[in-house]
Amino acid sequence: MVSPSTVTRVVGVEAEYRNFNTGNAAMLNQRLTVIGLGNDDAEYGLEKKQFFSAAKVAETYGWGSPLHLVAERFLPSTGKTAEFPVTFNPLKKSAQAVAASGSISTVGVATANGSGIVYIGGIPAEFSVLKGETAEQIIHAIKMAINGVLSMPVKTGDINDNILPLTAKWSGDIGNQITIEIEANAPGVIFVIQNFSGGAVDPDVMPALEKIGIVWETFIFNTFSYKDTARLDKYQSFVEGRWGPLEKKPCIVAHGCTDDLETRIAVTSLRENDAANFLIVSTGSRELPFVVGAAGLMDIVTTANKNPAQNYKGRLTGLHTGADDVQEDTMARNASIMAGSSNNIKTGSVAELNDIVTFYHPASEGKYPSKRYVVDIVKLMNIIYNVRLIMEADSMKGAPLIPDKDITTNPAAVQPKTVKTAFINLTDTLVLAALICDAAFTKKNLKVLIDSENPKRLNTAYPVKLSGNVEVSNNDVYFGFYLGE
Repeated sequence: MVSPSTVTRVVGVEAEYRNFNTGNAAMLNQRLTVIGLGNDDAEYGLEKKQFFSAAKVAETYGWGSPLHLVAERFLPSTGKTAEFPVTFNPLKKSAQAVAASGSISTVGVATANGSGIVYIGGIPAEFSVLKGETAEQIIHAIKMAINGVLSMPVKTGDINDNILPLTAKWSGDIGNQITIEIEANAPGVIFVIQNFSGGAVDPDVMPALEKIGIVWETFIFNTFSYKDTARLDKYQSFVEGRWGPLEKKPCIVAHGCTDDLETRIAVTSLRENDAANFLIVSTGSRELPFVVGAAGLMDIVTTANKNPAQNYKGRLTGLHTGADDVQEDTMARNASIMAGSSNNIKTGSVAELNDIVTFYHPASEGKYPSKRYVVDIVKLMNIIYNVRLIMEADSMKGAPLIPDKDITTNPAAVQPKTVKTAFINLTDTLVLAALICDAAFTKKNLKVLIDSENPKRLNTAYPVKLSGNVEVSNNDVYFGFYLGE
């Protein structure tokens, strides 16, 4: 600006940024918080942290810990990494916690050269078998193979009577989810597996939830079992609080799952008013459920970040999918949705996200409940974010508020019509982004009014129709035959 004291002939030109696009939609940056355990023998603090590699997570919380195995899906050493912030909110084992345990044993003598792979929680360890090797030699080879894989979720114990004891690296119920499978070509040798059991007492998740604080975390990932009703209640209560009119930071909680339909809906069908929790499913996978969940979230959160109107269709590449005979047909998947459970389909040898839905399915809302699809929750998050951008703008704070009929020379004054214009601009850009539809309806029913009792209060009503997503396609093909003349 030219100084007011200047009297000589001069022309001053100054460039200053002004926002002339008030109300244009901005997409909410997605964020993920992971709640889980480190290893029992790892020394770590309970402050929330962000990392840039899975190796750093392993160094902090222990190799093969739930937090490390999740980090391998978001922050791998090679390949695509998360383009959104991932915050780790660690917990430590409960004082009463017990680690799950299992075992592998061998019987016989190898009659030919062979080899095998032992999968523990879906993580492979390869071993070889030489002709003439005894059961004792083979079980020692398996022990060495397991110990040679840093990401293994288990520790091996001392071999006794050709039995190799295995113990989860962390304590709690979550260890019971570890699977053991052996695929081997070892003539003359029999492998006996004792599945993991005995894990007990997961920690309370509330301390981790409380650490989220004022940050707007849009997704929360629970690495513990989704079957604990008390824990689900805590997540639901927390999420519902975040949707509150004063909190204004809505979020949603994801859980990994490898269970069949009957097992899943035994939990979800009883939570018909729960729009806070949802499953990421790969039926019959040998992977740990939280690894499946992390792989699915990598696609879901990435899509929500880049194109929040798009529903989810990612493939869980790099993971094993369940056998063909445990996959669900269309009728089963439909029953799954109706009972509030997500599902997957199998494409070739890879599991693919199919229906990603919340537990929400109240009978009062009929066949198409309002808060069923996670993608619709994400759309709502973005709408709330943009309404906040308009109403929490610095120019709105404490501004003079006058009715539309008045004429003012005060550039800081706010009138309902100026706010309404911002909402109209928002409507147009939300339609362009395919987050909502029927702009005419929204504009016709939009209301911005000074309160009838409080002259310092502005009331707005912003009705929107969310866009749909292509989920069902019905196509008729008609055919006939050409008949010669």
